[in-house]
Formats: sequence, C-alpha cells, structure tokens
Amino acid sequence: MHIEAADQKHLPAYRPFFQACHEEGLDYYRRAGADPDAWLGQLLEHAEGRALPEGWVPCRTWFLINGRTEIIGAIRQRLADSALIVERIGHIAFEVLPAWRGHGYGRVLLQYVQTLGEKPAHGNWVLVCPADRPAAVHTVEACGGQLLETMEHGGRAFRRYSLTALAAWDDMAEGLI
Repeated sequence: MHIEAADQKHLPAYRPFFQACHEEGLDYYRRAGADPDAWLGQLLEHAEGRALPEGWVPCRTWFLINGRTEIIGAIRQRLADSALIVERIGHIAFEVLPAWRGHGYGRVLLQYVQTLGEKPAHGNWVLVCPADRPAAVHTVEACGGQLLETMEHGGRAFRRYSLTALAAWDDMAEGLI
C-alpha cells in the first residue's frame, strides 16, 4: 500500500474506483456526474486553484493504492476556509471502498493528511461525517477528532469535528535541534 497525489496517470485505476463510489451513492461522486475521466481532470485543476466553481477553494486529492495498482481509498483536503466548509462539509473528506473497510485504511489516509497535508490556517480543521457511518465516526475520533456538534442537513444527521494537524518528523526534529 502507498499513497500518491492524484495525477492523470491514475486514470485507469480511477475509473473503477469512481464507479464504485458513484454506485454506493457517495454525495461527492454523485455530484460529479457519470464521467470519471472529466472528474479526475477537474480534481487536478482544483488542486491548482483553477476552474473552481463559485464558492469552492483549492482542494488536493490523494489516493491509497494497493500493490495491484488499484485505488482503494481517497482523501481530499480543502485548502482554505469558507462558510460552507467550516459549517457544513469540512476541510477533509475521505472514503475507502467497501471491500477494504475495517482494516484501518481510513485512519492511514487521515493521519497522512494530518502529518503531511497543508496545515490549517486557523488552528484546526473541521471534518464532517455522516452520523450513521460508525466506521467513519470511529476513524475521525481515533485520529483525535473532537466533536463540535451533531447537526442535520437534508434530513440526515452529521457529526462535525475539530481535528488538529500532527507534527511531521521534520517538524519534531527541528524542535529538538
């Protein structure tokens, strides 16, 4: 297993990952339409701050890839604040394919961003997950997420958390020198 920043080279592996997420009904992929090729292109543009829909901010995506070069999970980090991000969708979102859940891969992705992602501008990130997905709730809490509130949107309950960055080894070593 390894994690890589989203890139056009991932397109063959992204297609079945996208399709699985789309069929599962994950909101992010439903909003994307049915064209994984176009959506990956948009992800790459969004990471560079280009072609952002109104109200969106730059957003980086990383893929968790197994030894067979299949994408089995993804994580996104939104790189700025907006009312929508802070109040409803959060700075970080992730998903792991159903066949790969229950093995700690969500935690691996989240800790990767906590350690190596862009540090939050205002102290902590906000992370929002559906209250009816206990594995996601457990993952966020296991990574140090502090519950801010339970909220409802569109008839569904969500949990909103505050999440801190973790020190990267370079940061820790710098404090020791």
